[in-house]
Amino acid sequence: MLECLVPTPKDICDLGGSFDRPESVRLACSDNEARHALDTLSDELPSICRISVSENSDYVIELSTSSEIGHREGYVLTLEGKGAHLVGNDCAGLFYAVQTLLQIMALGDGPIPCVRILDYPHYRTRSVMLDIGRAPYSTALIRRVIRIMSRLKLNSLHLHLFDNQLNGVRFNSLPLGSENPAALGIGEYGEIIKYARLYHVSVVPEFECWGHAGSVLYHYPRLYGATGMWEGFSFGIGEELYVLLAQMIDEFMPVMEREGVFHVGLDEAIWALLPSVSEEDAGKYSPSAHVARLYRTVQEAAQKHGKKITMRLWADHGGRPIPEDIRDRVIVEPWMYFEGREEAIREKVAGLSGEGKPLFMMGGGMSQLHFDGHYGATRIWCGEAIESPNCEGVNICVWESNDISGKLIGIYGGAEYAWSPTRKEYEPTDIHGEWARGLMQRKMRKWQAAFPDADPRMIDLDRGPEVFDGKYCWPPLAGIPVAPTAMLIDPRTVDPFHEDRAT
Repeated sequence: MLECLVPTPKDICDLGGSFDRPESVRLACSDNEARHALDTLSDELPSICRISVSENSDYVIELSTSSEIGHREGYVLTLEGKGAHLVGNDCAGLFYAVQTLLQIMALGDGPIPCVRILDYPHYRTRSVMLDIGRAPYSTALIRRVIRIMSRLKLNSLHLHLFDNQLNGVRFNSLPLGSENPAALGIGEYGEIIKYARLYHVSVVPEFECWGHAGSVLYHYPRLYGATGMWEGFSFGIGEELYVLLAQMIDEFMPVMEREGVFHVGLDEAIWALLPSVSEEDAGKYSPSAHVARLYRTVQEAAQKHGKKITMRLWADHGGRPIPEDIRDRVIVEPWMYFEGREEAIREKVAGLSGEGKPLFMMGGGMSQLHFDGHYGATRIWCGEAIESPNCEGVNICVWESNDISGKLIGIYGGAEYAWSPTRKEYEPTDIHGEWARGLMQRKMRKWQAAFPDADPRMIDLDRGPEVFDGKYCWPPLAGIPVAPTAMLIDPRTVDPFHEDRAT
């Protein structure tokens, strides 16, 4: 009956025998570090598992922490007929032990086997990315995603905060986000960051600092440089741009955690200098110098506000050239979302892996073309990097849409491989993966039925109208842009900023 567990634990030792699920339990903890996990069980055993909590029960669940487990975020869960013991290596590990116990109690059919589970994650960072630059996300929906993530032992939330179509951040000292009625204020993001920490989830904000800049250029058209690599708009490079980016980063930095990661984008952009850059000064600017300048800007803002911040950037078809002096302090993130491009994923992992090489993240998840969700690319990324000594983790991306309920299988299935990326090959006759994906969908539906956070009706209620690529999907709002920035003219046909630049 433990086949229901997602993600799959590292090691399950059969202790022999089984027992019926208890109707009531007594909870006990031996240290203050376990108090939050005990409170979680006290709330959720009755509501999710229909098991009452009583001081008079003979079945005792004991919780504690001990660094002797030796694995960050690891835990040992022992289940026996007379009681259960949950020991976390740290608070996060104990929290994940609680999530495993809740799954067993809520999803198991029949007697519960007596087992000892030793479990810990393979990858340090197990992330989900939400594309707030192309679809609105309410505070309620982001919080629900955080709760869903925590049940699946995912520990990082990457917020792609603006793009060509939408700016999801309403700044206080700048006009940015004022045009988008769905934008959240910086203070609201601060509350989300605090909320996420309660669930052992860190938040990684992303400001696009080169390409995908249309929603910023809407207010600052003079900073336009060129089209994007595929579509959209790239900033022109020059001192005027660096002044604006420094203002933006400085205003957001105070709400970040004391230690964290800030993502600067740099994906799918075309290099162009601003007209204000003289011919004599043009040689001072280059893609590599741009990375160095952004690193300095992020670190200056971090130091000013008492933060310790690591910078991350998209690798953009092989990676932006990183200056040698900051090479070990920047995390690059290659991406590929198609299961059919396995060879490309393998090449990216091989090219970035190695002792002494900088850390890298794997960009998996779902592209804008995976309308029903998908986790095949995530599985391949995680499997290929098992032996990589410098892989920080994986990012399960949800691009262009706020349809979390429709794409949930990408997060659910991806969480399996982000935690335990052992190679789970398909059956030889299952050449298209239909059987394997069907079984994963079946497990997810049973899990959704037990855990209200994942109820698709509630997800959609928190979401509101579905949006794709900056526009509402369905009548009566079908085709209407969320904000005027979603209607900027396609730069491959017309340059909407050309006239302004000329004047």
